[in-house]
Amino acid sequence: MKDDSNKRFFGTLPQKELLKLYAKHVNAPKVRFFKSFGLGLIPGKRRGVKFNMLEGLKPSDPPFELYNCHTCGGVYNLGHGYPKIVQVLKDALDSGLDIGDHLQLSEWRAILGKRLAELMPPEITKTTFGVSGGEAVDTAIKFSRAYTKRKKCISAIGGYHGHTGFALATGDSDFKENFLWNLSDFNQVPFGDIDALKKNLSKDVACVILETIPATGGVLIAQEGYFSEVRELCDDFDAMMIIDEVQTGLGRTGHFWAIYGGLYDHEKVIPDFMVLGKGLSAGVYPLSSCSYKPFIEKAVFKDDPFIHISTTGGSDLGCVVAYEMLNIQSKPEFLKHVREMGKLFGKGLEEIKDDNPNLIRDTRGRGLMWGLEFTSETLGQLAMLSIIKEGVLQNYCGNKKDTLIIMPPLIVTKEEIDEIIIRIGEGVKKLKQLI
Repeated sequence: MKDDSNKRFFGTLPQKELLKLYAKHVNAPKVRFFKSFGLGLIPGKRRGVKFNMLEGLKPSDPPFELYNCHTCGGVYNLGHGYPKIVQVLKDALDSGLDIGDHLQLSEWRAILGKRLAELMPPEITKTTFGVSGGEAVDTAIKFSRAYTKRKKCISAIGGYHGHTGFALATGDSDFKENFLWNLSDFNQVPFGDIDALKKNLSKDVACVILETIPATGGVLIAQEGYFSEVRELCDDFDAMMIIDEVQTGLGRTGHFWAIYGGLYDHEKVIPDFMVLGKGLSAGVYPLSSCSYKPFIEKAVFKDDPFIHISTTGGSDLGCVVAYEMLNIQSKPEFLKHVREMGKLFGKGLEEIKDDNPNLIRDTRGRGLMWGLEFTSETLGQLAMLSIIKEGVLQNYCGNKKDTLIIMPPLIVTKEEIDEIIIRIGEGVKKLKQLI
């Protein structure tokens, strides 16, 4: 007998009808986009490092299974439905805990704030919570302006910090122009170019914001010493240094923070702000954080402790989930596992590159965050599709479309790494038939 116990949540309607509803009531251009790639598919059941689509690539096929190497930018660092995370959320709900009230004090914001302070680079001991990474970036820029009494912000060309107000202003024109959001106080320089940053810094600049590894920009790795020099320049001009570890933080590089040993073992830089999102949710409850040095608090909240609020940011349930996640992912043996799997994964991608020199220009990454750069944007997008059809979900970088960003869950095993590499290799091999 067919088991329909999950029909309440998965496959409530035929996929064809769901696509029509999505187009009619949510976003028609998005449906057309996926269909144009031959991927008019909707995710269904999800567990561990894999998930199923509701249907197969063809309506007559069984549900299509994918290894999740997109992980929503690190939301699923622990995969889907990690048992300890699911259980702590259930226990918290059963105990009577809920979102809480943002205007009141919170037991769990206090506990999570303390845990973050223990794990952050030295001197970063304060945290203001939000819901999304973009909100956390907005907070860091707002607080920088409040502290410095300046307006200007410098970010990297090709970088991405979110779609909200100040976060959107830091990004590339493709994301901003349609919304008339090219703000004059926001300027971009090439990532990794310390001379360009030096030329653009002045006593009018409130902050410099950078991703440790620009993901949307193409999984770029700065040369050793770059972030140390950024730190020195910010000090010289009394500007705040904001580091966005929304995707690279929480162990993604095999170290808990990319800025503090995760890029280069002996380079440990302490910014003024650290921004987190995505993985802080552990895949089940949205949460973000803007952590900073304590001197900043005095300038922001000196006259009004309610001057910056977030109604559901730092919800009690979200804090419980994040606290459990931090305890899991900060363990030395967990980080060692990420480093070991990262070496295997990088080696496998390098072999694929060596086998396909006419298609692939470069591989680069740290831990379990890798970029696979093809010789053209067209090849990058075709490769994404070909590899998805082999059962591995990944994506091309929005600001560098010749490069695929591949981020397996941090719990991935050696056997799963081996299988993923085989499938990526097959996808690249079949790419030759398309060109």
